[in-house]
Amino acid sequence: MPEPKITQPPPPRELIRRARPGAMLPDVAETEDDPVVTVVYAPAGFGKTTLVSGWADASRRVAGPGAVVWVNVDEADNDPPVFFSGVLAAFNRVQAGAAGRVPEPRRTGQDFVALLAEAVKRHEDRVWLVLDDFHALRDGTAEQIVDTLLRRMPRTLRLVLCGRVDPPVGLHRLRIAGRLRELRADDLAFTRTETAEAIALHGIHLSEADLDRMAALTEGWPAAIRLAAQALRGSRDPAATLATFVETDHAVADYLTGEVLSPLPEDQREFLLRTSPPGQVTPGLAMALTGREDAAAVLESLARSRSLITRTGSDGDRYRMHAFLRTYLRADLRRRVPTLLTDLHQVAARWFAEHGDPVDAVEHAAEAQDGELAASLITRHGLALILAGKLPALRRLAATLPARARTDPEIGLILTLNDLAAGDRAAAEMRLSGLADAVRHASVERVRDLDLIVRTHWARLAGRVAPVLDELGERIERIVEPDLLALALINRGTALFWLGEHQAAGRDLSRALRLATSHDFAYAILHCLSHLAGVASVDSDYPRMRRMADEALRFAEKRGLADSPACTFTYTVAAAVAYQFLERDRARELARRSIEVLGSSNDRTVELCALSFDAAIDFEWGQDPHAALVRMRRHWSTANRQEAIQPTLVAHLAPIEQRMALRLGRPDWAAEAERRASAWLGDHGEAQLLRARMHSHYGRVTAARALLEKITKGRNQCLVAATRIEAHLLAAMLAERAHDGRSANLEIRAAVELAEPRRALRPFYDAGQEIRQLLVPQLGRLGRLDPFVEEVLEAIPPAPAGVTAELTPREVQLLRELPSLATIEEIAGSLYVSVNTVKTHLRNVYRKLGVTSRRDAVIAARERGLL
Repeated sequence: MPEPKITQPPPPRELIRRARPGAMLPDVAETEDDPVVTVVYAPAGFGKTTLVSGWADASRRVAGPGAVVWVNVDEADNDPPVFFSGVLAAFNRVQAGAAGRVPEPRRTGQDFVALLAEAVKRHEDRVWLVLDDFHALRDGTAEQIVDTLLRRMPRTLRLVLCGRVDPPVGLHRLRIAGRLRELRADDLAFTRTETAEAIALHGIHLSEADLDRMAALTEGWPAAIRLAAQALRGSRDPAATLATFVETDHAVADYLTGEVLSPLPEDQREFLLRTSPPGQVTPGLAMALTGREDAAAVLESLARSRSLITRTGSDGDRYRMHAFLRTYLRADLRRRVPTLLTDLHQVAARWFAEHGDPVDAVEHAAEAQDGELAASLITRHGLALILAGKLPALRRLAATLPARARTDPEIGLILTLNDLAAGDRAAAEMRLSGLADAVRHASVERVRDLDLIVRTHWARLAGRVAPVLDELGERIERIVEPDLLALALINRGTALFWLGEHQAAGRDLSRALRLATSHDFAYAILHCLSHLAGVASVDSDYPRMRRMADEALRFAEKRGLADSPACTFTYTVAAAVAYQFLERDRARELARRSIEVLGSSNDRTVELCALSFDAAIDFEWGQDPHAALVRMRRHWSTANRQEAIQPTLVAHLAPIEQRMALRLGRPDWAAEAERRASAWLGDHGEAQLLRARMHSHYGRVTAARALLEKITKGRNQCLVAATRIEAHLLAAMLAERAHDGRSANLEIRAAVELAEPRRALRPFYDAGQEIRQLLVPQLGRLGRLDPFVEEVLEAIPPAPAGVTAELTPREVQLLRELPSLATIEEIAGSLYVSVNTVKTHLRNVYRKLGVTSRRDAVIAARERGLL
């Protein structure tokens, strides 16, 4: 036999395949019950030969040089005598250490099997026969003989079949019996990490974003990764190279044409070319694109024989082309027959529109530059696309509209909503100004409804919810179109949430969520879930907030929305819950994500909420609490006093800002936070709590307790339940300081009863050691509340870990003198107080900072941003 047929190729060294549990070849220590046949099949360039060759070398090192017999199958082997002789010659060569005697070709499979059994017996242990490029074996007689070999396999023989297509021999019995090992393209594809390692061998290191692009384009296809690596070598702009090299690199064209496309019949190459514009095709769409009645059969044949076409969809009714191949074919079409590519996009757009898939219809209509089709799709499906979050696709489609369609009020209002959802208020304003007359004179109810929704959306983005909300309320029950009704409910529900009308907001958002879920409006589903979690914050129901926020995060991840501005509020609500549960790492990560994805498409409430909680969390667990407080003040100073800031947001965040200021010894900033909040909150309980804190800080205990009693006795309404918890805790501490132990115990129990079902840990944690000392004697006396008290005590360190109470103005003044070299007497003189007074204040400072010396007090104060 010719030397190449029995020569194992060496494994390439520049791109080594790393084995992993899902892609393992036989082990020389396998028992007789292990698989007798291993099939490795994948398209060209998936490293089949590399993997098997490396395995063969390793097996020979363990079991001896005769353990693996390698045969390269080629076209000549479709003549059975040639095939038989090649296999037997390979055994003779391996086992004799030389060429050996080649038996005469036999015409029957039985003779061949008998001779092969004799050859196998010469080797004392198990022998693996590797038939590489097995896809070249197509002759029916040869296939039948191999099938005979499988049925009469010598006991110590094992087969490894390596090729590009599914072996055309009967393997089903072995599969059912568990005697077949199969490695497919999915098993051989590189993971994202392996892709990074592979290109690193070429001296290329990509950013995370560029690596994601490369992984999405190559889908782990080793040959595609190698081609990409070659194109990237020396590139100054990896992102630009990745976007264009498949279309422009001759090496890509040579490889795909020579290794993937040229082995196919001409009609199948044309079929692939015409079905490349869509990401996925069904048999019906393929028929429309190719004009072939047998499209279903061709797709199935390609999927069965070429793994670059795979079945997909929940029912396996769609077929997807590998992204790398599809990118090349589309570029080839654009280069050679651009008019055909446009025609195919138009066919696909109309087919998707007719079959109820507006998202894909819009994508292809934009590519086809079909203005009339664009206008029809925007009118019929524009709102659904906005609710699904397909904002860029709709904007691209809008660019193809003919001039007369741009002035149509219905189309214009839909595109305005799209601009608003994308955060492009300038474009929305410009579009609206050109539509004013047409909208004003429109008699179609749908146009009037769209106008109301647009005005409501505009109002809440600007932070000024206008009387248009009442107009929308009058119209909303007469709307019957699901997408129009969903948009109306979402806009009204979000506006009501902003205004603090939470029950009504919850009803609208819940109803919108049901509609969005039934029609799979992904963007709307995420919005409703996250804002319903916000509604739960009114009752400070943190467990419910956690459940809903987690559900929204899972949904966003599943639907590819986790990095979009639509997820900002989701991250913010989840971060707020983690802050309440004292989960430092989770809170910091979620707050970071909320800022990363914050975009111009978010309304004022979402923006202010995300920025404020990020500052609060950074104050608690960051490196520079003073800078965090300055940030918090800056965010709120941008809020206009006439702006309709959500009352609940103020109720949650104003006490946090005030506490931050008091902890850093800035009672002036704390008082400013109280005055600002009172302007928005009026006489609600939150305003009373803020005033009571200031009275307490300055030692006006009687005045503070009088204000707190209005909250704890229910005489003042609170916007959020957490306010009552904080009021009871502060009342308990003031009662204890006044030596009113009975009142202190009643207040502490009331706080626990309110906090336990909500798992409200933070109010107790913020109150610090004084509350801990009040809780310890209560443990064991509270029945069902005891587990929660134990959790609280575990959360509050038994020894001061930081400032245990706010410093008084005099203590802050003294603290700022400590870094100087002045003596206690000199400090007393500069402050116009007695030495004993300074010493008393100094002991209090030491206690509150958890230190025992002047030097340590200065260090601790600097660490906490007090100096």
